[in-house]
Amino acid sequence: MSITTDELKKFLEEKIADLKKELEFYEYLLSLIEAEGYKGIVKGNKGSMDVLKSSRGEILAEIYYMPPIMRVIIKGKTTINKIYVNVLTKILENEKNRNKIDYDIVLERDELKEIIIKNVKDEIIYNKIKAALQSILERVSY
Repeated sequence: MSITTDELKKFLEEKIADLKKELEFYEYLLSLIEAEGYKGIVKGNKGSMDVLKSSRGEILAEIYYMPPIMRVIIKGKTTINKIYVNVLTKILENEKNRNKIDYDIVLERDELKEIIIKNVKDEIIYNKIKAALQSILERVSY
């Protein structure tokens, strides 16, 4: 089996892009731990309720998770520009392709209201999505 230079280049570019995403994810998790904005407040047998906080301690959103449904309610008026909507959509599309989730982003004009994610089957997927949302909402809130 022979591999062309173009195929090798494409493979390496994709691998580098994936590793950059993974690095960004871990850097973000570290920042959450340092900011202590990633603590759950209510856990139950049937589901859980978490909050996403900014580094200033403001509540950005509440997450209601009753497997397999994850519902994110945005607190306050959060105006989100198209760039961040595209980033959010891309992250959720990647998870959709990898883990077969389904999602719905509720916007009123440019204001983010709610995100409903279905088929979140385990805590790894949940935490990955939660961290990505934390990052986006933190940037939008400034």
